[in-house]
Amino acid sequence: MDIGTDKVSDEILNQIPHHQVNIIDPDQVYTSGEWQKDAKKQIKEIQSR
Repeated sequence: MDIGTDKVSDEILNQIPHHQVNIIDPDQVYTSGEWQKDAKKQIKEIQSR
């Protein structure tokens, strides 16, 4: 969903860490519950650094 979402450019994505970006194709179902579960995993991983 690059168009209409003001998605961060690849250049900036390579310079500054972003999470939960480009993880699901637009034609896939991804619920808010799945997003929450994945976000919590990512947060724990970041905090363990």
